[in-house]
Amino acid sequence: MLKNQRKNNHFITKMYIYIYDIYVSEKKYESTIARIETRITDLGLNGKIIRLSVMSSLFETIKNELKKGAKTITVVGNDSILNQAITVIAKLLPANGAFKNVPLGFIPVGKKNNSLANFLGLELEENACDALSARRIKYINLGIANNNHFLTHATIPTTGTILEIDKTYTIEISEPGEIGIVNLLKDEALDNNSGAKNQKGILELSIKTKTAKKYLPLIKEYGERSVFSFKNLTVINKKLPITLDNSLEIPSPINISLAEEKLNIIVGKNHQF
Repeated sequence: MLKNQRKNNHFITKMYIYIYDIYVSEKKYESTIARIETRITDLGLNGKIIRLSVMSSLFETIKNELKKGAKTITVVGNDSILNQAITVIAKLLPANGAFKNVPLGFIPVGKKNNSLANFLGLELEENACDALSARRIKYINLGIANNNHFLTHATIPTTGTILEIDKTYTIEISEPGEIGIVNLLKDEALDNNSGAKNQKGILELSIKTKTAKKYLPLIKEYGERSVFSFKNLTVINKKLPITLDNSLEIPSPINISLAEEKLNIIVGKNHQF
């Protein structure tokens, strides 16, 4: 009996891998993490916990666990670690196609820098564990900006930005505003099919100015905008970076397109796409 129990525990550990971002180890999150771990246990989702440090490599951590046979990778933290994990897994897919069957889960901790949780239909902290248990999985296209992947969108101010669309024509906006490259994003200002176009191999480029209606829920002060569909986009700005998924900034020049890789991501029942 004990031997069988050990085998079952080993199987469970292989099934679920939890990777904690560095900041969740801060003392102020102790009770939060305790509640998350209690909820995971109650749901029968026990697994291996990996706490990242300043010396850790998320890439190597995920690669090693996938090679060992992990069946679910769940990151615990905010938009930043989710964006990083998406890029890591997408980069690993060409080496082993079997990795595409491993879904990525997310437990958001803290309200700060956690806008993607709402988009994925996930509640914060221990309440997000219910989505892991329900195991509702979406196979999602990604955008790619240089070597970094993104799930929802990328943004950059119009000031000093030059856009080259599909190597056909160039746009430079003189009026202050913001440029958004949308892969998946709920936008009531656009038609009902907005956010689903990436399934057809198309990203959306939306340009808004001070007089425009908002096109991104995160930005309220802009209004009137122009929307373009594209397959390849080059963004040039000598001074300002582009921001991916509200978390990662990368300098230009930036080449953006729909990534070849797709990811299985665990979402909540109220996901916004």
